[in-house]
Parts: sequence; structure tokens; C-alpha cells
Amino acid sequence: MPSKEPSEYQEKYAGAAICLSSVVELLKEEGEAHAGEVDGLLAYAALSRIAGQAEAWGVPLEDIGLAGYDVDALLQRPAA
Repeated sequence: MPSKEPSEYQEKYAGAAICLSSVVELLKEEGEAHAGEVDGLLAYAALSRIAGQAEAWGVPLEDIGLAGYDVDALLQRPAA
């Protein structure tokens, strides 16, 4: 009977997802604070790349805090 204990690979994946999630949250905060400005473009570029790579590698966006997040909204200034 297979063990119900997580494998070393699963533990490393979970740890990497947690680390990446914290970076994603920081980028979202910075991007939203500077949406539509030059200062927000780095966050937009990084989040776009992260989302694209996650999708390419089959990493669920919900595992890294990007499920349902509209990265393109960072290109627009918030409505006043």
C-alpha cells in the first residue's frame, strides 16, 4: 500500500510554491500601488512571465496566488 506521507518532491514543490506565492503577493501589491505608471511595469512584466511559465509547466495558478488575477489591469491607472 502506498504511503500517505508526502514525498520529498511534493514537499519541495510545496515549499517552492509558498516562496513564489510570497513574491507574487509583493509584486501584486507594488503593481497595484503603481498601476498605469512606469514604476508598475516591472511588477506587470514579472507577473506576466510568472503566469506564462506556470501555465507552460502545468503549475496551477491558484498554487502561486494568481488564479483569477488580471495582470493586464496593472497597465491601467485606477479610475479616480
